[in-house]
Amino acid sequence: MGRISIPKFATALAAGLAAFGVTGFAVAQGGLTANIALSGTFFKVNMSHLEGEGLSIFVDRDKMGEETIPAARLKFEHAVASNLCLSANLPDVPGIGETTFALRANGDDSVEVENLLVGATDIKGQLDLTNANVGVDASQVNDKADPGSWGLYAQKVTLSADDIRTTSVGAERLAASGVNVTVKRGSNNNGC
Repeated sequence: MGRISIPKFATALAAGLAAFGVTGFAVAQGGLTANIALSGTFFKVNMSHLEGEGLSIFVDRDKMGEETIPAARLKFEHAVASNLCLSANLPDVPGIGETTFALRANGDDSVEVENLLVGATDIKGQLDLTNANVGVDASQVNDKADPGSWGLYAQKVTLSADDIRTTSVGAERLAASGVNVTVKRGSNNNGC
């Protein structure tokens, strides 16, 4: 049987804890985000209700496979959503073939996010904005926007989204309850 070298173990443990601490600090300071990007695959998001503050929207671009496409960027400084569903049809999972991934967070106010950034090509639903400004320089309200780009800003937003065709989702902090993840063979099999 081998021995554990206490000095080597302590050094490895200290390095691991330091890396974990730096990562936690970076997430807390907004240096890292929780991102969902499905390598050039569109995915669907819907929710029964969202209440948010500090909504900014601007037009940007996203890389989908070999193609660059136009996409709307929606940034919420803070939001709470109910009955969230995110699903994707993955056409070529090695050894399996076509597969459907679905993540649900069921219940009222089941998801809370800070600094949520969504890339989308289509949004269908209902929208209610408070203190909205349309046609603003998006870089004045969103540091992700290019200077001089067209944008919209609203102090508060209420959204019911029946269908959002999404390219990416990222958040500094995302907390969800009532989570259920399913992965099934076939397309639209138990998706949103």
